[in-house]
Amino acid sequence: MLDAKVRYSPIGSASSLTFDSEMLLEKVQNASITMLRAATAAMSVRRPEVGACLADRAGACIAYNGSDVPLTCAIGVGTSIPADPADIEAIEAFYRSRKSPVRITISGRTHNGVNSLLSGRGYKAGAPMENWWRPLDDMIAKPVPDNIHVTLAAVEDADLWVRTVAAGFQEEDAPVDDSKLPSNLLDTFYCFGFAEGARPFLARRNGEVAGAGVLHINGDTAHLRTTSCRLVHRRNGVQTALLNARLQWAAKAGCRFVFSSTAGIGASARNLERFGLQPLSISFVMSRIAA
Repeated sequence: MLDAKVRYSPIGSASSLTFDSEMLLEKVQNASITMLRAATAAMSVRRPEVGACLADRAGACIAYNGSDVPLTCAIGVGTSIPADPADIEAIEAFYRSRKSPVRITISGRTHNGVNSLLSGRGYKAGAPMENWWRPLDDMIAKPVPDNIHVTLAAVEDADLWVRTVAAGFQEEDAPVDDSKLPSNLLDTFYCFGFAEGARPFLARRNGEVAGAGVLHINGDTAHLRTTSCRLVHRRNGVQTALLNARLQWAAKAGCRFVFSSTAGIGASARNLERFGLQPLSISFVMSRIAA
């Protein structure tokens, strides 16, 4: 667990503000659970044959959206109350009945002992995610190139948005053909972008769709997530424009805090830092094949 307090120091300021870290971590978890519930509801409509469903156990939200998608996971295990072997066994039974691997999220709120309990049952830890945050009361818009425009994606843009963000995540050294992306990948990104509470954004550069991202609002909390840029448009300000538009939208919506996550400290993390987001905690997924 983190220290009781966390300090936020605005860029270019000698002053700093102190916030309760437990409060911030609780907001992150509540937003994550809300997003998981909404995405599962979206999957049940988009692909009813998958049998997407939710269960609650020991303060955790347990979701199934297909055995091979990241939306199949449990969030909140051992956070509001300590987890015991009976809770883990019940979660494993839920996934075993659906022939699915078990994925349990470990966060800054997870009680001591959960990791060793899971490790003793054969779980393996996945790659760590860096969680970021900042208050929104002093958010100032940043200039973006005149040839980049960011807009909200409408329902009729759903296929374009899904293929853009999915392809952006798949592209590393060469462009991919978005017409050949697997349906389960497209379904997953659709549920991230068009679930209740999600606001999908599209970025166009020189009139061509270049990137996409999501802003998810839960009460006074905004979450920046599911953001990618097509390979041919990278390093031209697309990510900056997407961040700027969503942060301004969140501030105007009355959100007090914004959170995001990155896979380690790379380009995405540096983009967040430029907007004043600071590290809050580390989270990761522990998983195993259901016995």
